Amino acid sequence: MNEPIRLSGKLYLLGINPKKGGIISSSYTAMDYILLGSLFLELYRHKNIRFEGKRIIIQEPTSKISLHHYLLEKMSKPKRSLKISRWMNKLYFSLKYIRKEIQQELVKKRIIRMQTRRFLFFRWQKPVIMNKQLLYHLVEDIENQVFKGTSDEEEIMLLSMIKPAGLLKRIFQNKEKRKRAQKQLNQLMVENQVSIAVADAISAAQAVAASIAVSAATSAAVTSS
Repeated sequence: MNEPIRLSGKLYLLGINPKKGGIISSSYTAMDYILLGSLFLELYRHKNIRFEGKRIIIQEPTSKISLHHYLLEKMSKPKRSLKISRWMNKLYFSLKYIRKEIQQELVKKRIIRMQTRRFLFFRWQKPVIMNKQLLYHLVEDIENQVFKGTSDEEEIMLLSMIKPAGLLKRIFQNKEKRKRAQKQLNQLMVENQVSIAVADAISAAQAVAASIAVSAATSAAVTSS
């Protein structure tokens, strides 16, 4: 219960609407890729992988953390190292499983609960924040880290993912403060090369996913016409 929340859990928590539940619209399409990118950073911090340029090199293929072990098993199969963006695409069909595992970690810590929703024949679950005080402390910590600076590696990684995750407006609701925060975060990204590589990969993966969605919609339209 008292274990610290990992980077991936913090980013997912920040993406939840604190009043209505569910993922906020600005983060909705990016969230699954953000979670995968944050897991790469977690593996990097645990020395399971290292980055060479924009490629991932496996260093330690096992982990006691189940989700880390799941990814390492998949990433250890190719005989050669692959680019981060390539892994983003190869792990596309694992995104739903990854999201569910991160949700369950937060549920076990009683930070969120999963609320079942129904509409006609459709049924789904949306996350609802239970521990809002923890969320407010997290947002306050982020504001302090942005404007006062930090040298902590995990904090820097979290800050570098805020913009790709579509969380700027969520955290910095005041327009002027948001402009200042964006300037600080841009400077941070110049200095933090590891997170730049992951953020670039997230953007590339999102672009591929969007292209696939457009192609599928076009094919469906042609078939039905």
